[in-house]
This record gives sequence, structure tokens and C-alpha cells, in this order.
Amino acid sequence: MISRIASFHNYQSVANDMNRQQVKVADNQEQLASGKQLLTAGDDPVASIYVQNFSQQNTEIDQSLRSITLARNRLNSEETAISDAETLLDDAKRKTMSMVNGSLSDDDRIAHMQDLRGLFDSVIHLVNTQDESGNFVFAGNQYDKQPFFRDGNGNVSYVGDSYQRMSKVSPNVEVPVNDPGDKLFMNIENPYGDYQPDYDLQSGSLLLLSHARNNNHSDNASYTIDFTQTGSGAVYDLYQDGLLVDSQPFDPKRGIEWGTLSVQLEGEVTDGDQITLSRQDTFSLFDSFKRGIEVSARAPSDASATAELHQVAEEFSQAFKHINRARSEVGTRLQTLDRQADMHEDFKLVINKARGTLEDLDYGKAVVELNENMLALQASQQAFAKTKNLSLFNYI
Repeated sequence: MISRIASFHNYQSVANDMNRQQVKVADNQEQLASGKQLLTAGDDPVASIYVQNFSQQNTEIDQSLRSITLARNRLNSEETAISDAETLLDDAKRKTMSMVNGSLSDDDRIAHMQDLRGLFDSVIHLVNTQDESGNFVFAGNQYDKQPFFRDGNGNVSYVGDSYQRMSKVSPNVEVPVNDPGDKLFMNIENPYGDYQPDYDLQSGSLLLLSHARNNNHSDNASYTIDFTQTGSGAVYDLYQDGLLVDSQPFDPKRGIEWGTLSVQLEGEVTDGDQITLSRQDTFSLFDSFKRGIEVSARAPSDASATAELHQVAEEFSQAFKHINRARSEVGTRLQTLDRQADMHEDFKLVINKARGTLEDLDYGKAVVELNENMLALQASQQAFAKTKNLSLFNYI
């Protein structure tokens, strides 16, 4: 059997071969230009799936790193504000303790009062601090609204909420990026225990409350302690909401104990001294400033004022410790962010290395393949040039 092959068939076959070689050369050149051996999913379908997964993981890591950067900026703003608050509280405590000195003149006490008022103004400005984005640092989730307001009487109100904003820095880790202002500045543990004292002392009295505790947490009554000096020593009368419930000789070492109530005092008792105890587990820093300013306007010889200044100084000291603990918590969160960022960066290196194994081009092998394909293309081009000139008329 004789097969008949037309000249067009030879022409088309050689042309197709040349086109295929041109495509191979173009692919080699594109690989060398991009540095990638996988240009389309068709180059290696299985490897392409892995590369896409690696790309998705890289995107998630980059998003987590951006969240870490934002969280770090917010926490740095809070840490700076807390550090400034510590400085102001330390100054306020020192200023208050200096006013306890009975040798101060009225003018000296007034000068110290003005300094304390200036510190109060600085604290009000500080608690309304904003970060670089204009968000209020201590407003909870109401970060777009000013959290603290002070009225004409010096009373401070909080209009934020008690929630913390959380930042997701990895699929399974969330870090708080703020602390609500009421928690930091208005819910501070009472340094005296379960009660706040209100002093009514005689001139020259040095009596001070050390601590007052009540194991019965449902007992919200107020207690008043009246002291009387007798020939055999001091005697106290204990009143619960105005009703006399106990009367005993006062033993400074034993203190006052009645039922679940335990009171310890320090200093010397003067006939006629009185202390009223009001149930209060926490106190507000702003109330301490307000009371300190009010009390400092009274005469240095006023024993009750001096005792209340001792109380205010103790509250400033407790507030400093409270704020310092909050600063430590912020530092712990920053360390968590640093650790997560390092873990993300390390994982990203591993992913990119694995991705490079599948995707990156072996330049030596690619150059050899390009040269081979270019030689094959040249041969195809020469064959095509000869084939297109084949004609029976050349032999007639």
C-alpha cells in the first residue's frame, strides 16, 4: 500500500514543531526572569497546591504581625501613661506627708495645697490620654469618648466601660491591649482593710487607724469608737449604727474585737477621741486627691486633719502599688507579643524554605534546558525554511 503525503502536511508538521520549541524557550526565559520554576498550576499541580497553602499561611502570619505591631503601640502608650501616673502619685504622697508636719505655718500648708491641686490637674489630664490614633487609652471599649470628667466640686466621674479590648495575635492567642480606667484609678484596694476611717480627734491626739477588718462580708453597718480616759487607762465604747454594742478597757496590743470585727489602732489615745468606720473595700484615687486638698486647707494644729492627711498619704501609697502592678501586667503582655512575633518570624522562615524547595528555580538546570531548547528551535527553524521551499516546480 502506498501512502500519499501532501507537501502541506510536511509544512504544517515542521511549523508545529517550531512553535512548540518557541513556547519551550519562552517558558525557560520567563522562568529565568522570575526565578520560579512553577509559573502555572499546570507545571506541577501537586506542588502548586502546596505553594498556595504556604502563601495562605504567609498571609495569615503577616496579618498576625500587623496585629502585634498595633497591640504593641497601644500597650506602649498605656505603659507610658502608667509610668507618668506613678511619678505623679509618688509626688502626691511626698507632698501630703510633708503637710503632716505640725511645724508648718498656714501659708506653707496652703502652698502645699496648691501643689497638690496642680498634681490633681495633671492626673486628670493623664487619665484622658489618647494614643497615636486618637483613641482614649483608659476608656475601655468606649475608646472614642473621653472617659473622665471632673465637675466644679472636684468630683470625678467615669463614663467609659469596664471591658478590655483584645487583640488576636495568633489563631489561639489573644492579648489585652488596654485596661479600663475604673479598674486602674477607681477600684483600688483599701489599705485599711474593709473600712475607711473618719476622724474626730482632740487637739494633740496622735491616734491613727492601722487596719479594720470584718469577716462577715454581709455586715454593712458603720461603727463608731469613742475613747474616754480614766484613772486606770483608756476605755472605748463601740457603737454599731448608733447603738452601743460593746464597752471595754482599751488594750493597744489587742485592739478592738467584737464579733467578726477586728480593729487595730496606733498612736496615743486622748480623752474624747472618736473614729467612725464606714464599710468600703476599695477607694478612688480622685477622691483621695479631693480629700487631700480639702483637708490641707485646715489648720496644721488640727489633729483630725493631720490624721486624714496620713490616710490620704497611705491611699496614695496603695494607689502607687496598684498602678505598679498594672504596669507589670502591661510588661508581661508586651513580652507575650515579642514571643509571638519571634514564633511567627521563625515559622515564616520554615514556610518560605519549604516553599522555595517547591517553587524556586534551579538556575544551572534551567540554563542547560534553555540552551537545549534554543538549539532545538534553531534546528526546527532551519527545517521549516527548507520545507517551505520544497516544490515540484523546482525539479521540472
